Amino acid sequence: MTTQQPQVDNDGDHQHHQQQDTPSEDEEPPVPPRPTKSEEVQSCQFSHWYPTFRSIPKSSIQNTTTYKLRKNVTIESNIIKPLPNEFIEYLLSDGVRLPTCAVRVSSCMKDDTADTTNDDGWNDSDDNDDDDSSNEEVKQYNFPNLTSQIQTALENLGGNCMPKLNWSSPKDATWMNCGTLKCTKVGDVYLLLKSSEFVSFDLERAWDDLEPAIAVEGEAVENDQGNDDGKPPKDFEYELVLRKWCNLHPSMEFRCFIYNHELIAISQRHPTKFYSHLQLSDEDEVHPTTEIIQAFFETYVQRRFASGKMHRYVMDVYVDSQERTWVVDFNVWGSRTDALLFDWVELMGIGERVRDVEKDIGENGGEEVDAEIPMPELRVVTKDMKDLTYDPLSSFRGPTDVMNLMGAGNNDDGGFEPSSFKNFMEQCVRPSEM
Repeated sequence: MTTQQPQVDNDGDHQHHQQQDTPSEDEEPPVPPRPTKSEEVQSCQFSHWYPTFRSIPKSSIQNTTTYKLRKNVTIESNIIKPLPNEFIEYLLSDGVRLPTCAVRVSSCMKDDTADTTNDDGWNDSDDNDDDDSSNEEVKQYNFPNLTSQIQTALENLGGNCMPKLNWSSPKDATWMNCGTLKCTKVGDVYLLLKSSEFVSFDLERAWDDLEPAIAVEGEAVENDQGNDDGKPPKDFEYELVLRKWCNLHPSMEFRCFIYNHELIAISQRHPTKFYSHLQLSDEDEVHPTTEIIQAFFETYVQRRFASGKMHRYVMDVYVDSQERTWVVDFNVWGSRTDALLFDWVELMGIGERVRDVEKDIGENGGEEVDAEIPMPELRVVTKDMKDLTYDPLSSFRGPTDVMNLMGAGNNDDGGFEPSSFKNFMEQCVRPSEM
């Protein structure tokens, strides 16, 4: 599978387990797609799509399904923008040190620290040795207004949130926060963002590796920005997004691939987990979840995302216990987004075949044709695939010595045990007791 850069969806590399067709000697090997002009990248940033799917005018919805009409199909969130330049400088600075306006390094720590503990949650004596060995002054950052905005947003969202920037969430840094993206304090937000390579990618490389825009037949390509040199558009602003915390069951998260405005493929979002309830029964020709997501896509998303200007993109969704589908995120179409249980070359082939079918249908007008647009394939991890997949985030589990110090950090099922992390963090506050 193609190497993924940690940007929009930030899941890391994932090796594909299917055998791909080998091109003949006369054919050039297929090249996985990159995102095109900056419009694709811009359309996938949170503030561009969130208002559209948080409040959809019911008059604009053509509901041909039996599901109840909804005007809100995404999770409640607060957007803070623009962000102070000093905050961006802080995120890109070396080391992991919280700003002076933050109270705690982690919600996992107790609140009964001694008076010698500073606002970062570390004992002042820990820094003295560094001061003796180096004359370099460490810059202290302080964002009282931003801290106040985050605190207000936290309260508005019920006291818990998940942070992200324009595109990326700091899921590679959860080991710093009890193994979760859940934030209950302002310091949790700062800590996750400051510790994340994915967030750094948003800040430094979001506009890299773009290629000239392509046009879909019959559609004009609008590109008044012209930024394909690795630099953001002139009117671009970084944004901090705080999403209401929801306990989503990972088995019901899916990634959808859209090409030429058609849903062409669906993948289980977590490619390392086997879920028996996701297996297709012998009685079903089409997976029930496929029908649920397809109906949702046609009703609420098709040609609504980016006002219909983007024909290819990737969408992450969640299907709840009431069979309601929710938009979680949008990602660019291309190799910087993980194709999970598919392969990007394979997805391009599926997309082109679907386009050819649509073209045949259009050329024949109202006449019957043998071909029809197929239902998207839903791929889930099966029993024979369990040993052939690995966690794309496996390389973001924290330093080995930290994991060893945590000792019993895993429970009997191999899952993360937050209480062990809590005990470890408490020892970090009191190094003399270690």
